[in-house]
Amino acid sequence: MATISELNIRLGLVTRDFDRALAKVERDFRTTGNRLSRLGSDIALAISAPLAAFGFSAIQAAGDVEALRLAMRATFEGAGRSIKEADAELEALRKSALAPGLDFEQAVKASVRLQNVGFAAETARKTIEELANAVATTGGTAQDLDEVTNQFSQMIGKGKIFQDDIKIILGRMPILARIMKDTFGTTTAEGLNALGVDARTF
Repeated sequence: MATISELNIRLGLVTRDFDRALAKVERDFRTTGNRLSRLGSDIALAISAPLAAFGFSAIQAAGDVEALRLAMRATFEGAGRSIKEADAELEALRKSALAPGLDFEQAVKASVRLQNVGFAAETARKTIEELANAVATTGGTAQDLDEVTNQFSQMIGKGKIFQDDIKIILGRMPILARIMKDTFGTTTAEGLNALGVDARTF
């Protein structure tokens, strides 16, 4: 039979082993807790960052649409037309923008540009639709159309056709070369100027 002192020794060893095991379990819990905490932070960041970016994009898009609306209204007011007419034209451009090669932002910008060089809004819209069709035919994008209308409006503003303008337009809308040849018999600014073709007619 074990003596009291032997039992004390044995209990001491058991207690020591238990304390060590308990300390290890506590360490493991702390490590796991830290890992879970980091994981929670990573998950929260992974979810919140895209949501924040989406929210910012939505706000920015709303701001862009409002800026387009204000630009159109100002252009109409400058032409002596009403805000109601401007809003109606925006809605018409929104429908036009459903076509390939055209989006709403580019449609509004193009309309404002063309109106600022003397086109009526309705004529500008028709022109934009036709240009969008031509751009889409050759696989172009709304950005290509944006550059084409920008070049046309600059050309009309300058009152003369320059080869640099033609080069940029043909780069974005190659089908125009054939149309120019069929219509004017030339694909150069020099040829158009020699024929007396002004920028607006072109």
